[in-house]
Amino acid sequence: MTWFAAPSRLPRPDPNGLSLPDFFEGTSVSKGTVTTAWVFTEAFTAEFEGRQTGDRFQLDERFTFHDGERLQRWDLVRTGPGLYGGTVATELKTGKLGPPMPVVGVQTKNGAVLDYDGHAPGGGSTLLHFRHEMTGRPDGTIANHVIVSKFAIPLATSDVTFAKSRAELAPY
Repeated sequence: MTWFAAPSRLPRPDPNGLSLPDFFEGTSVSKGTVTTAWVFTEAFTAEFEGRQTGDRFQLDERFTFHDGERLQRWDLVRTGPGLYGGTVATELKTGKLGPPMPVVGVQTKNGAVLDYDGHAPGGGSTLLHFRHEMTGRPDGTIANHVIVSKFAIPLATSDVTFAKSRAELAPY
């Protein structure tokens, strides 16, 4: 488990590895859980719509939590072989998108890592650190382990499975 990994440490990029734009282009889905303070666990699902134009990739992620829906809008660009840069804007508890926050990422042999300071979906204005560690699976899905921290102290984790269709997701 990488609870205390330095936020700025990214693995070595592999330009021949898993391509996030290739996976997320078009429609895809996810389901997962978020555990806050190792006590409270909440399930969620999401639907994605991705569009790639050259080296630019835009992805709308529409979460469904028990208390409503939230939008997260990604705008990523390939900045070099196996490298991503861009922004993510997250819908806050006000119902409006927060400001776009810078994201850095790398494509790895079997996955990808995205690292940024941003807002929790449906949260307030507090900036948190997010590290998404994605791993491609043999069945074509992607496992995503997210560590949410503040001042390098872990506050929450999320485990998510991404798939191209609901039929590929294991039953709840």
